[in-house]
Amino acid sequence: MAGSGTAHLRDASEALIRVENLVVEFPAPKGQKVHAVSDVSFDVYPGETVGIVGESGCGKSTTGRAILQLPRPTSGQVLFEGVDLTGLAGEEMRQVRTKLQVIFQDPISSLYPRRTVSELVLEPLAIWDVGSEEDRVERARLMLSEVNMDYDTVSWRRPYEFSIGQCQRISIARALMLNPRVLICDEPVSALDVSVQAQILNLLEDMKRRYGLTMIFISHDLAVVKNVSDRVLVMFLGKTCEVADAETLYASPAHPYTRALLMASVISSRALSRAGASAAPVLDEEEREAHTEMPSSVTPPSGCRYRTRCPRASEICGVQEPSMRQIGEGHYVACHFPLGAPASTEAAAITN
Repeated sequence: MAGSGTAHLRDASEALIRVENLVVEFPAPKGQKVHAVSDVSFDVYPGETVGIVGESGCGKSTTGRAILQLPRPTSGQVLFEGVDLTGLAGEEMRQVRTKLQVIFQDPISSLYPRRTVSELVLEPLAIWDVGSEEDRVERARLMLSEVNMDYDTVSWRRPYEFSIGQCQRISIARALMLNPRVLICDEPVSALDVSVQAQILNLLEDMKRRYGLTMIFISHDLAVVKNVSDRVLVMFLGKTCEVADAETLYASPAHPYTRALLMASVISSRALSRAGASAAPVLDEEEREAHTEMPSSVTPPSGCRYRTRCPRASEICGVQEPSMRQIGEGHYVACHFPLGAPASTEAAAITN
């Protein structure tokens, strides 16, 4: 059951990124609006990896791009190093974007096919006129070696000459050329084979430790998010469902959607070996049937947006949207009837 609220936000003075009440809407036919992101809040501390997980259409990629102001949010705040990015424009925003880099889902499409690898990787430094030509080449040589690619071997080749996994390595090298503070990873391994996924995830972890990166990792696969994230935000239809550290979320999901998402994900062998197969819950028939129905983001359900798919929904879910509330140490959920936790105050009052 998806809802709103800021109870899960931590100390603002320590947050590198703090998103408050983010709303992103797009125009739709007949004067309607697509409610892509609706009142989402979260924060990211320096050196932390925050995972944003949910199925296609939940608004996770739009949330990540709205941090970069691409697109600009309809309302809300995006604070980076204490500065509200929604109030910046022109050269001010351009300067900030050097500290915020992104890796896209399809690395082949994100690399211009007519340019060589050297041109692609050197371009950020050329645009910003950083160093001499020799310095730029040395920087490119270093970054490509960090992703296990030899500059002299690949510099003259073009993206279509590489596998999709190699293209993603080139994308990572390019993203790190300007020494960013934050790396936004938008489904960076979903297009890759499982064995290559593990290589790229390990590479991102190495880069994070080596260069002190802060990461926002976006994925539809909760098992992948668990392996790389310190904290996880679960989204459904533009709303926040649950926030907790990765281990807690995987072992004890409190939101019915999180539980369903766990079973819908392709559980990797690495996740199973770490958590144990018994940690993965089993959906009953009613939950499986509910999971197949997706409400419209143009006309979302009243109250809780997940209620039309939720086997635990009751009358209050249709009239009152649940707010984020704490149910454990660092564990927050927006649900009137969470799994393994007391009902909300409003739901309990009606029940009694």
